[in-house]
Amino acid sequence: MSRNRLFVIALVLAITSFTTLIFGISLQHKDIRAFIASHYSEYVHDAGGTRYLCTGSSTQVADTIAGYQQPAARASSAGSQYLRYDDVIVTVGPDGPHTCSVRVEDLAAGYSHGAFIFLGPGFYPGSPARGAGGSTGGPGGAK
Repeated sequence: MSRNRLFVIALVLAITSFTTLIFGISLQHKDIRAFIASHYSEYVHDAGGTRYLCTGSSTQVADTIAGYQQPAARASSAGSQYLRYDDVIVTVGPDGPHTCSVRVEDLAAGYSHGAFIFLGPGFYPGSPARGAGGSTGGPGGAK
């Protein structure tokens, strides 16, 4: 093989490697909101969040959601399952006449005010990222 042909092969391999890397990274980003919206039927949308109908037990549905994307924290209380992600809290449990409901709520909708503090570690309220000294707050962080 000639030297020029080897350079062409090396260039093609480098471009292929870079393309594969970018494609792999893009597959890593999972959107829990899109997953829930595509698998469950929305029945209420308000300023605090969106609710979806589900079937099965709260634990089974929470396991399915957590199987798609691992939550940063998980807890249960009074028959409901709570999954905390980077920007949302997902609550799976009964809601009025619905025996199974999935609620997707922005962290800013109640989390930063301590609404989930009763769930223990991983659910403590914290300051926004642009708060005191740029710290995200929470246990051991700036408030």
